[in-house]
Amino acid sequence: MMSEYDLPLVVASFLVAVLAAYAALFFGARLVNAESGERRKWLLAGALLMGTGVWTMHFVGMRAMPMGVPMSFDVMMTLVSWLAAVLASVVALHIIGRKQLGVPLFVSATLSMASGIVVMHYLGMYAMRMSAPPTFNTVFLLISIAIAVVASGAALALCRKLQGMDGSGTLAVQFVAALVMAAAICGMHYTGMMAMTFPEGAVPAADNGLRGNWMGIPLAVFCIAMLAVALVVTVLDVKHQRALEAFKAEEDKRVAELAFTDAVTGLPNRSALEQRLLDILARDNDRGNPFALIYLDIANFRELSTGMGDESLNAVVREISEALRDQMSDQVFLARYSASAFFALVPDHEDSQHAFMYKRLRQIDQRIGTPSMPVTWRAGQAAYPKTGNSTRKLVRAAMVPRDLNEIGEFANMAADPELVMPGHNRHS
Repeated sequence: MMSEYDLPLVVASFLVAVLAAYAALFFGARLVNAESGERRKWLLAGALLMGTGVWTMHFVGMRAMPMGVPMSFDVMMTLVSWLAAVLASVVALHIIGRKQLGVPLFVSATLSMASGIVVMHYLGMYAMRMSAPPTFNTVFLLISIAIAVVASGAALALCRKLQGMDGSGTLAVQFVAALVMAAAICGMHYTGMMAMTFPEGAVPAADNGLRGNWMGIPLAVFCIAMLAVALVVTVLDVKHQRALEAFKAEEDKRVAELAFTDAVTGLPNRSALEQRLLDILARDNDRGNPFALIYLDIANFRELSTGMGDESLNAVVREISEALRDQMSDQVFLARYSASAFFALVPDHEDSQHAFMYKRLRQIDQRIGTPSMPVTWRAGQAAYPKTGNSTRKLVRAAMVPRDLNEIGEFANMAADPELVMPGHNRHS
């Protein structure tokens, strides 16, 4: 009853197999990192598309072999063959989508998927229900089963391999892998068709309810359209999920940055200053990176708070921080250390480029405040490595009060007795 194959139907069966294989790889690669609810969605969608695709390929491939009589199928056996393919895909994808997968589970998934394909294939052929029973070629039968096992194992191994891949090249790798898998699926199918033949003169059973005309090009077009739409929708969903993940990452970054930002002034806070100091001190050549730590504290902060109120005081604080920021070069790190205190970290502090900045800092009491509400400043400074070699020592040394006119004078700091007199309290 065999003759030459119908080439358009053979090509259609291969295209269906490619899309089914691609769907299996696409969904299988996303099962590992999916949450429980998402995992069920990917699993069911992947198994449905994969099983339906392989099942469609099988029936389109059967139609590719012209027969001397009209082809028809038993409805119930055809549906059972489809269910076998889908269930086998569910089990295989469920196992392969586990985070940890040993050899026994991999073998179980391979055999489960291969068994579903074999059952689907031969049950689908039996669904033709001819007037004479079929005969089997044992060699081709065993070869078709072996191809099903090898193809299933290769498909699942590729799924597992692609689970750890990401980036633009992943889609290309998945497509090449789908071509290989589709070739294996088609090889199993057409080998299986050679293993099972009906004697010449056999005719389909009269009560077969499914006409073969629907199992060729119409079924292939429907399945290709279904797979294509499903993959497009899935790709859009993946892009949406990635966009959400990117948004969440940005939000997490923003929250992390807020932990190092003063809410009132927008300046780096105490934690940010300490982290910056630790980063500098942790450098391999840290002593080759000298810096100064300048301390500015509003001595009459409580009086200002009582007289001006929180909002007005916050406005003054913001003006101070902005003024200091404007005075400083891009390399200077300005932080609000407490409600009333600021620290300026000046790299390469003895460089002449900072001269104008130091001059502006010495005049800060003239620039901030009013005659009716003057701002009284406490100032201090420390220099690394002369003053100390740890964050704690540098901060404590900088908080020792000095005259504003001494800000920026670092030549004799190591010998300055004020740096070891924490009880001294001189105001500007």
